[in-house]
Amino acid sequence: MVSDMKKLLLFGNNSEKSALMKILHRMGCVEVSLAKKLDNTQYILDENKINEYTRKLTKLEFLFDFFAETEKVVSANAKAKNFEFKPVKTSGLLIPKKSLTFDEFAASLDVEKEVFDIVEKLEKYSEEIIELKSENTKYLGIQNQLAPYSAVTAKLNSFKSTKNVIIALGTITLQGLNQVSALEEKGAYVEVFKDEKYINIAIMYLKENEQEIQEILTQMEFSVCSLNYDGYASDIINDAQRKIKENEEKIIDIYFEAIKDEQILFNAQRLYDFYSLEVRKVECEGFTVSTQTSYLLEGWVPAKNSQDLDKALEESPLALSYIIRDPVDGERVPTYCENNEVVAPYESVTNMFSSPAYKEIDPNPFVAFFFFLFYGMMLSDAGYGLVLTILTGIVLLITKPKKGQSNLIKIIFMGGISTIIWGFLFGSYFGLNAKDLGIWYWFNPIDSPMNMLYLSLGMGIFQMLFGTFIKAFAEFKAKNILGGITSFCWFFLVVGLGGFALPMLVKTAPAFIKTIGIVLLAIGAVLLMMSGALGKKGAAKVTGALASLYDIINFFSDLMSYTRIFGLGLATAVIGMVFNQIGTSIAGLLGGGFAGFIVIAIIAIIGHTFNIAINALGAYVHNSRLQFVEFFGKFYTGGGSLFRPLGSEMKYYYINNEKTQEVK
Repeated sequence: MVSDMKKLLLFGNNSEKSALMKILHRMGCVEVSLAKKLDNTQYILDENKINEYTRKLTKLEFLFDFFAETEKVVSANAKAKNFEFKPVKTSGLLIPKKSLTFDEFAASLDVEKEVFDIVEKLEKYSEEIIELKSENTKYLGIQNQLAPYSAVTAKLNSFKSTKNVIIALGTITLQGLNQVSALEEKGAYVEVFKDEKYINIAIMYLKENEQEIQEILTQMEFSVCSLNYDGYASDIINDAQRKIKENEEKIIDIYFEAIKDEQILFNAQRLYDFYSLEVRKVECEGFTVSTQTSYLLEGWVPAKNSQDLDKALEESPLALSYIIRDPVDGERVPTYCENNEVVAPYESVTNMFSSPAYKEIDPNPFVAFFFFLFYGMMLSDAGYGLVLTILTGIVLLITKPKKGQSNLIKIIFMGGISTIIWGFLFGSYFGLNAKDLGIWYWFNPIDSPMNMLYLSLGMGIFQMLFGTFIKAFAEFKAKNILGGITSFCWFFLVVGLGGFALPMLVKTAPAFIKTIGIVLLAIGAVLLMMSGALGKKGAAKVTGALASLYDIINFFSDLMSYTRIFGLGLATAVIGMVFNQIGTSIAGLLGGGFAGFIVIAIIAIIGHTFNIAINALGAYVHNSRLQFVEFFGKFYTGGGSLFRPLGSEMKYYYINNEKTQEVK
């Protein structure tokens, strides 16, 4: 549910502002908001501190990036260097987020010198690497320049013209070789140098024949060599290649030297969180309005934490004056959803769309129910559900994430349980049919696709009507009685349509059912038109009422979106069955036996792994889409701002408040 919030208004001395931020951080339940500007007050933001902390954060980010690159290089070359490499694991799927007491976190500066000494060392390593890479770029350029002349058996600077004789070296096309004899006929001396890619000629001729020979060279597409290296092109290329290799080895050696300090990552992450929070504290100080001696702070605290905050402020040694009151009309109150461990992970789904506005009905319990329900229908195989449940369950058991962490893993874990249930009902076990296994099942989507379609649409009608019921409840709660009544129009329309169609589908149905259906349809249409006319005046009432009838088309268009449950559920079952058939067919061609069993096992593992991965992702994405568009569209407004208390900015660690000591 959306928790009640309290407003904090606090006056204090400017000299004690930083000390107050420490208390608020320790409480972990106060979001500092921008205070309203009063006469003779001003906002004061210490940009120097922010710049200082930001520079340090940038250095720490450099450290993280450098070690990430170092791990790649060392891992790729460890075998060649006979080096036993075990990367430092600071985070990962099976690594729980690390906790600190408040006092341990406050003492993060104790490791600052050690961390930044390593940063300085890494910066020097980085400079060396950049210099070596720059040299290699230069040598690669030399290689590219000289590659066309690698076959030339003379020093490149030996091709120099005299007063009466022109001597030149250059490249020609393959067709240009046919013109060499023409050059010789004009009295030129020509020597040809060839390799697999290039053709070079060295030419020497009298200056008096220059015009005639230049005409022939133009036809040969002669490109003169302007390089003036003192040596043979092949020797210079080989020397450049040798230097490049030496520099690459030096770079690798630098990374191997750097990896020795990788253990510093833990302290670096701790320091990163510390400075991230320091930046936030300074920003929060800038949210206050100040006079020369005092300041006014505004903030928000969940009602359940207001007494603890009151006690902490009352017992603090700071000179403070404050009140904690209820919000008033016009104030933008942040949203804090307080849900149990089952519902809380689905807040991440809702927040991708928009967090609920303050005092709006919290959609998360309903999202949790329907997301759980639809996920299993979309994946639809008990074997797949078992795999997802076991894998994610192991991750959760090892990491033991706190509330609000690893939400996706938790959602997939619960989705796996839903998949086991629906897979049992649909009789699907790794693409095998329960009918063939002799196990009870309700119906199989492959054998009875229409049943799956009807079930999907039925679930869609249930969710959409549930959404309109929530809307009606919200209208009644807001004392908009007429708005609440008109919200029930869809119940009358859907039930009325069912009553109207039933006698045509079931011949034994009583005829009066059709009459009742027509009456309900009429009531529903009237209520729908009333809803379109509400809040309008004059002719707009009529146009609004008539335009609202178009919503009937939108309603059934939304209903068709639930066929994606049918599509994904059927696709999962068919793909799993196909992989089983492929494995069986290939095994049959091999004559069965042990070889056939191995083939079936390999194809099954690869195929079902792919099927689980692609359809587990598809179930998450399409499930979210149904919540956002078809469900939320019936009742949910959103547009709230999430409650972000001071201290929630930490990325790598979290504060274990149960172990913190009293503020000193």
